[in-house]
Amino acid sequence: MWTSFERHILVFYRRQLLNTKRKIFFIHYLPLIIISLYLIGFYIGVIFFPPCQNIFYSNELECGSYLCYQDITWLNTWDYFVNGVLCNILEALFSIALLLRAIWRRFMSTRHFQWKKYRKMIIQLLSISALSLSINLPQALIVFLQSQPNMSNFGSTIEPYLFYLTTYVVLFLPFICLGVLPELWPQSFFSHRRCRVAVVPMTTAACA
Repeated sequence: MWTSFERHILVFYRRQLLNTKRKIFFIHYLPLIIISLYLIGFYIGVIFFPPCQNIFYSNELECGSYLCYQDITWLNTWDYFVNGVLCNILEALFSIALLLRAIWRRFMSTRHFQWKKYRKMIIQLLSISALSLSINLPQALIVFLQSQPNMSNFGSTIEPYLFYLTTYVVLFLPFICLGVLPELWPQSFFSHRRCRVAVVPMTTAACA
């Protein structure tokens, strides 16, 4: 989500907001540090120090994915709505806004916007966002709806598979990057090297 938002700064406000080391720290590094510390602290707290007792089922497909803190309504709602659904929705909105904004600037003020310079960045962001949203958003929505009254069985058949599929986002990410950045492709795999034959003069001895 933060990356989707920060791309707006990198594309449109780089010279104004990232022109000094101080601004780079507060705008780029500090938000990443805060987000990382928040996520690490939150999940260490609810997983290793929960206000309840976790029960594991070794004969189930997901023996320990349903932790006891999910039975606490406000904590479960915060986790799946704020950490999951809301972040995915904002990621999609920021990505779509970046695309529309780039297209608008491309056609309305081409003299001031270098489309070719930022085109790859925009395409890469949208591709990564599409991969993340196609897997994470459905799983987060299903689990959030299951926490609501009388909807505990909603999507119960497909949810375990989506749960494990979310781990494949990181595995698919390099292929997405390779697809949108052709300059990273190994050239030796797609083109044959042409051998250069040096042409040099040859001297022969005259016959007597």
